[in-house]
Amino acid sequence: MDYKDQSGKRRSRQFKTKKEATDYETKVRAEIAAGIYMHAADSVSVEEACRQYLEHLKVRRDTGQTMEPATYVVYESCIRRHILDLKVGLGAVKLASLRTKTVADFRDRLLSSGRSVAMTKRIIATLGFMLKHARANDLIFTDPVEGVVVRRQSRSSSAISLEAAQQLRDNVKKLLGAADDDFRPYLVVAALAGLRASEQRGLRWENVDLTKGIIRVRERADIFNKIGDPKSEAGTRDIPIGPMVTNTLKAWKLKCPTSELGLVFPNRKGGVRTQTDVHRLWFKPLCGKLGITMRWHDLRHFAVSAWIDQGFSIKAVMTFAGHKDYRMTMERYGKLFPSEDHHKAVADMEKRLFG
Repeated sequence: MDYKDQSGKRRSRQFKTKKEATDYETKVRAEIAAGIYMHAADSVSVEEACRQYLEHLKVRRDTGQTMEPATYVVYESCIRRHILDLKVGLGAVKLASLRTKTVADFRDRLLSSGRSVAMTKRIIATLGFMLKHARANDLIFTDPVEGVVVRRQSRSSSAISLEAAQQLRDNVKKLLGAADDDFRPYLVVAALAGLRASEQRGLRWENVDLTKGIIRVRERADIFNKIGDPKSEAGTRDIPIGPMVTNTLKAWKLKCPTSELGLVFPNRKGGVRTQTDVHRLWFKPLCGKLGITMRWHDLRHFAVSAWIDQGFSIKAVMTFAGHKDYRMTMERYGKLFPSEDHHKAVADMEKRLFG
């Protein structure tokens, strides 16, 4: 096949059969007419496009354009460890050769290699962001990610069951009973206020009102221990605390290490405590001692399940948990909300209508 591209440059390609040449001609003529044709020899690789995208993200990060250092690390790691992975990745593929099927095959390789559904969704999304940047720089004219779906697991796979909630209650009681004086305050706040790990690490005394019994979430500490705003508007919230949390914090305040930042739970030098230290020094050893299998985030699940068990409304639970969408609350905790007694309601209706 012999043809000219949209810039007038002569191109040629050989095929084994006339049908293959005809099929290619049909596709190429359509792309040239639409102005989206890209010759493979002139195209950069996925690896090069990723490099340019990361350079762009660095500029955004360094100039404060909606790119936090922690977010950059997530994107960089996703690209390096998955998109450019030598076994399953796309690094050597030319952008001009990327098709929807190419991306779909990549998705399937990710899942077959043991990547979770959630991780695969993140990888494909990151690939899409990179290709959006490539399109903006005329490196590619189509969106091969469009139409590639990573089907989520069933809602029941991520929902907290009544049995799991009861097991959490039993485990938390054991942890609180066995924790030492230094770790117990940290554990109490995590389990009963439902703070995210980053929010608890960045909590300052100025945002704890022991008189009114309120913890105000206004900041968080990222993976670099830098204090900043919550990640979303919903993350900024006031959480009510009861006497147990209040009294625990009053006692802790008297022995809390001095911190120029005014942190509630600083490290020994008064700086931001890393979550790695919390796991290594306290949480994992205590779980091992008690024979408990738990993640730190399960303490947050415990807090939410306790609010639901107490009869808090869906709106209150969503607000105190810092969820931006009620669907997030219901998909994860919907099974814990008490079901309506429809039989009683129907009986009351009959009685009211017919006596």
